[in-house]
Amino acid sequence: MGAVRVTSPTGVTWTVRRRWLPHREGIGPRARWRRHRERGGSEWASGIDALDFGSDLAGIAIVLGLVVLILVLLFFGWPLVLIGIDLAWLLLVGIFGTIGRVVLRRPWRVEARSDGERRDWFVQGFRQSGRHRDEIARQLRHGQNPLGDGSAALTH
Repeated sequence: MGAVRVTSPTGVTWTVRRRWLPHREGIGPRARWRRHRERGGSEWASGIDALDFGSDLAGIAIVLGLVVLILVLLFFGWPLVLIGIDLAWLLLVGIFGTIGRVVLRRPWRVEARSDGERRDWFVQGFRQSGRHRDEIARQLRHGQNPLGDGSAALTH
């Protein structure tokens, strides 16, 4: 089971989940992308709009430039080799990350988040972190206040 959404008796909606990776500012990549787009987005799109393609000569030059670019990419495929190296590196990091989590028992981050608040707990073991997530969700659903002080101990 992934993230658990609960609503406390006061009406606050909480999302309780287990995290693989740390996130900047407590938000994931999708939220960071949305925030970036809301602030004005990318600068390259406004640069393309500023170009004037009214001339036929400019259109021919652009098409020739694209043809040359495609030929260079076809004949000099070394960027594909670099992509393969990056993918191999990513696979290696993923394997070692899994070993760190599972075999070496690196703690899992259990996170409870509402609109204005985030609390974290660090729990060793995949099953134990799942139980902890469920217990935090139960406490929030019943109006109890679990403190996110980083400790993994829960009183039963």
